[in-house]
Amino acid sequence: MTRFLLGLLLVTLLQTTLAHRLGVAGIRPDLYLLFLFFLSFRASPEVATAMGFLLGLYQDAFSGAPFGLHAFALSAGGFALSRVAEGVDASRVFPRLVLLAGSGLAVGSLTHLLLHFFRLGPPVGALLTVVLPTALYTALLGAAILGARQLKARLEVRL
Repeated sequence: MTRFLLGLLLVTLLQTTLAHRLGVAGIRPDLYLLFLFFLSFRASPEVATAMGFLLGLYQDAFSGAPFGLHAFALSAGGFALSRVAEGVDASRVFPRLVLLAGSGLAVGSLTHLLLHFFRLGPPVGALLTVVLPTALYTALLGAAILGARQLKARLEVRL
């Protein structure tokens, strides 16, 4: 639990201070989703749902979005990620990246469609101009992290 809370604080700090500097053409990675993705491989669906809810509450508090929007989307995403992760071989990178990109599309689409439904957000066309690039950018960042972890593991074996 302590690791989760420290990770939550670190992700919040990075998302609020560093993510805008990583932005390309206004598209920033979703570090909350990325953190939830890595946690979901080790958690039961119930725990992943709770972690997604807490991550979403923090994201809502700092994003200016309607309170509860990201909490709902990330809790649903945490549940789905944990269930699907049970059938994914954790040692293979490509299926994990497809799962990360798919979860980014699903969570981003759910968020944007809810905002559109309540007439609070961008039009549905933003799914192609915001959600898709954000999901791909988050997946690329996830690929870099997974690659770094595999490189570290290989170097440790050689030493």
